[in-house]
Amino acid sequence: MTNNKAPHSSANAEAPLKSNSEFVKRYVGIISLIITILIIAIFWGFNNRQTKLIKEQLAHEARAFFQEIVQTRHWIIKQDGIYVKQKPGMRVDPFLVDIKGLESAISDEHGQTYLLRNHAAITRMISAIATEDRAFGINITSLTPLNPLNEPDAFEQEALGLFEEGDKEVYGFQKTPGGVLFRFMAPLLTEEACLKCHANAETGDIRGGISISIPAGQVLKEINTTRVYIGISALALLTLLLSVILYIAKRFIKALDKSEKQLIELATTDPLSGLLNRREGIRRFQVEISRSFREKLPLSIILIDIDLFKQVNDNFGHQVGDQAIRLVSEILLATLRDYDIICRYGGEEYLVILPMTGIAKALEAAERTREAIEAEVIQTRTGNEFNLTVSSGVASLQPADSLDSLVYRADNALYIAKEEGRNQVQHLE
Repeated sequence: MTNNKAPHSSANAEAPLKSNSEFVKRYVGIISLIITILIIAIFWGFNNRQTKLIKEQLAHEARAFFQEIVQTRHWIIKQDGIYVKQKPGMRVDPFLVDIKGLESAISDEHGQTYLLRNHAAITRMISAIATEDRAFGINITSLTPLNPLNEPDAFEQEALGLFEEGDKEVYGFQKTPGGVLFRFMAPLLTEEACLKCHANAETGDIRGGISISIPAGQVLKEINTTRVYIGISALALLTLLLSVILYIAKRFIKALDKSEKQLIELATTDPLSGLLNRREGIRRFQVEISRSFREKLPLSIILIDIDLFKQVNDNFGHQVGDQAIRLVSEILLATLRDYDIICRYGGEEYLVILPMTGIAKALEAAERTREAIEAEVIQTRTGNEFNLTVSSGVASLQPADSLDSLVYRADNALYIAKEEGRNQVQHLE
C-alpha cells in the first residue's frame, strides 16, 4: 500500500529492480551470443571437416589412378611401346617415325598391320575409354609438350608452375561447361628410359605431369545436401537452447524481481502498520524537500500522535494497541492523497509529507484525518468499545528550512496541541 501512496518516490525504490533485471538480461544476451557463436563454429567446423574428408577421399582415389597410370607407363616404356592392331582411321604416330631402332608399323603373315604406340598414346586411349564411361579423364602434359594434343589447360599450367616451386601434388574442384570436376595432378620425373624421346632432358627433371579429372557433380550435390541438413540441425539446436535459456532467464528474472521487491518492502515498510518505516520516510522526505526548493513548490508536513496511547495498552492490552496502530494507518491511507507520503515515525507517532501543499491545505488535511480517526470505534474481544483521538502538529517549508528545522517546528506544534487538551491540530509558521 505504501508504494501507491508515494508515486513521486517509488521510482527510486524500483531502480534497483530495473538495474538487476537489466543486469540479468545483459548477461543472458552475452551467454546466448556465446552459445550461438559456439554452435555455429562447431557445425561450421564439422561441415568443413566433412568437405575436407570428401576432398581427401577423392584425392586418394585420384592418387590411386595416378599410380596405376605411372606403373602402366613404366611397363610400356620398358617394352619400347606396344603394337596395336590398326583400325580404320588409325595412322602411324609421326613422333615415333624418326626414333632410331623403332619400327612404327609392322605386319604379320596374314597382312594385318600393327601400329606402334608409346606410353603417351596408350594413356590417351585409356583416358578416352574412361571418359566414355564417365569414370575419369587423364591427360599427360607439360609446359613444352611434343604433341599438341598434350597442351596444358589453365589448371594444368598452374599446377606445373607449382611443381617447379616444389609442390608434390595439386588438386581441387573446378567448374566446367560439362559439370563440376575434381582435378588432381602430380608431376612426372624424367627417367633413363624417357631420354629416347626427350634427349635434352636430364634424369630427375620434372618434364610434365599427369592430370586426372573425376566427375564430382553428384559428390558436391551430396555435400550441399549435407550442408542443408547441418544448417537445419544447427538452427534447431540453437533455437532449442536459446528457448530454454530465455525460459529459464524469464523465470529467474521473475523470481529475482519478486525476491527483491520483498526485500525492498521489508527494508522500507513498517511490518505492523504497513506504512513506510521511519528510515524510508525520512529518505523520501529529503527527496521532496530538494524537489520543492529546486522547483519552488510548497511543502508541508503533519506530525500525528495517538492520544493517551499508553492507557490503551494498559487498559486493553498490547494486541488492542496494535489494532489501534493499524486502524490509524488505514484511515490515513484512505483519507490522504495518493501522492502524499506517510510513514510510521515512532511508536504511536506518524509523519505525513504533503508535496505541493501550502499551510492552509495542510491544516485542512490534518483536520480531516483527525475527524476521521475520532469517528472510528474500536471494539475489543472482550466487548469493550472506545474511540481514538489524535493530536497533530503542522508546519510548512520556509526558504531557510532544513529537514530538521521543519520537523522541529511540527513537533513543537504537536506539543502545543497536547498541552492545550489533545484531539486538535496546531501549527507553527
